[in-house]
Parts: sequence; structure tokens; C-alpha cells
Amino acid sequence: MNKAAITKHEIYNKLIDFSEQDLSDIVKYIDFIRHKKKMGTKNIIKLEGILKDQDIDFSILKEFKQNTWKHVEQEFENG
Repeated sequence: MNKAAITKHEIYNKLIDFSEQDLSDIVKYIDFIRHKKKMGTKNIIKLEGILKDQDIDFSILKEFKQNTWKHVEQEFENG
């Protein structure tokens, strides 16, 4: 048996005791990892124009990111 098959078997055995909600969360995480992998490398954006030299509150950006992912998760659940 190849190493990937063994690893998949180990993962399957670890999933046995999880609840339906836990399994749903794991599926969402796997989808997130796949999406992240497709995105490739991150782009660095330099702020220009009216945002140049402004202080940015990254906690707001983090909240925006979380809200955006909630929307994506809802689309996965509905579609």
C-alpha cells in the first residue's frame, strides 16, 4: 500500500468518533485548504491614493475576511 493510501486510511479511522457537525466542519476546512491551494501565492498590495500613509486597522480586515468566508460556506452548503 502506498504512503498516501495509508495516510488516507489513518484519517478515515480518526473520523469515526466525530459528530455530524464536526464532520461538516472538517469538510469545510478541506474545501478551504483546496481553495487556498488554488489561490497560489499571495500578492502584496501597496496602498496608494487616499489610503497611502494611512493607518489600517487589521482587525477590521480580519472581521471582513471572516464574514466573506461565511458567505462562501453558505454557498457550499446550499449548492
